[in-house]
Amino acid sequence: MVSWRVQLRRWLLLVPLAVAVGCVAPRRVPPADIGGPTQWRSAEAAPPRPSPVLEESPDGIQLVGHSVPPARPLKPRTILALSGGGMFGAYTVGVLNGWSKAGNRPTFDVVTGISTGALIAPLAFLGLEHDPHLSKMYTSITRRDVFAYRSWATLPFRDAVATTAPLRANVETTISEEVVLALAAEHRKGRRLYIGTTNLDTKRFITWDLGAIATQGGKAARKLIINLMVASCSLPGVFSPVPIEVELDGKRYTELHVDGGMTSPVFVPTTVLDAAALDPARPVAAQTPATLFVILAGKAFVDPAPVNARLLPVLGAGAAALVSAQTRLEVANLYHICRLGGIHFQMTSLANDFPTPAGGLEFVRPEMHKLFEEGVRVGSSGPLWFSAPPERGTAEIDGIRTGNRFRSGK
Repeated sequence: MVSWRVQLRRWLLLVPLAVAVGCVAPRRVPPADIGGPTQWRSAEAAPPRPSPVLEESPDGIQLVGHSVPPARPLKPRTILALSGGGMFGAYTVGVLNGWSKAGNRPTFDVVTGISTGALIAPLAFLGLEHDPHLSKMYTSITRRDVFAYRSWATLPFRDAVATTAPLRANVETTISEEVVLALAAEHRKGRRLYIGTTNLDTKRFITWDLGAIATQGGKAARKLIINLMVASCSLPGVFSPVPIEVELDGKRYTELHVDGGMTSPVFVPTTVLDAAALDPARPVAAQTPATLFVILAGKAFVDPAPVNARLLPVLGAGAAALVSAQTRLEVANLYHICRLGGIHFQMTSLANDFPTPAGGLEFVRPEMHKLFEEGVRVGSSGPLWFSAPPERGTAEIDGIRTGNRFRSGK
């Protein structure tokens, strides 16, 4: 067995070569920031036209070279937002399956998804008949069906420690040509399907309208949808960024896109919430309030556990705390916007006392079965929705500590 000293010496010898390769590698030239801080667009999937047109669609999404005008969206009455969470997406799928069994799952006017939620969103958008496929996806896969670690010797020349080739193969199976046609048909009815990615070049969140892309048809539209779904799951450093080709003013550029959860772990476009809000000029009694359903893939608060004071455990615990806090903040923002607009807010997540020994990237099949079954139980019983966000934990209610000696109150 090679000692750590020998391995370290090998790494040090590879570093200068890696730097040299990086210096001579061709540099991408990203386009200027398209669309301002809120970049909503459907990228061109059809063959390029000589002079692409920039225009605004009825639902406020900037279109880049879009040859098929999107249908005017419905006034949303039911909105579903699916968070990221890796293998904890099994809970989300379980809730949807249980909800279908309960017989009161609506046909959503708008569905959004981030990361693992982006993998679930298209089939959740298309309806109950896709529940069996989602169930199989999240109860039969293992880590090897999602990603594979690369050789340590090649890492200095790579952009990530693992490849998502297995995940891409699964997404290609899920997003068949028939599914793309179905997404286009629902888009033309006025329904909307959005997923999110993070643009590494601009460091901003990007919302993509998959239905609008699907209406353009052909292999290019299907390829773009697959690329965007994989990008939405590509955690930087762990998985490679996904290059997305865009065109601006007749010039082609390549953007690098990664996990949308890096900038927004759960989202609903502002224009959707604006359209769903009650009209202040009309009597409230004469209007039917819309409902936003949020399914968190996992717990609202990470399980407390002692952290080993070493580099990797500290980094892991810090990342978990950051993602958990950001998720609660985003959910709280959605809640308060809903209150202002007269929109009903409903949220479900794993119970705090549910045992979750595995991490989100472990994809342990027995644990995923447990998550799925818990989701089915929750979904078929109501689901167990909460009408307020988890802004504070039980230990945070008192707020300010005045010392370091406490009583349990028992």
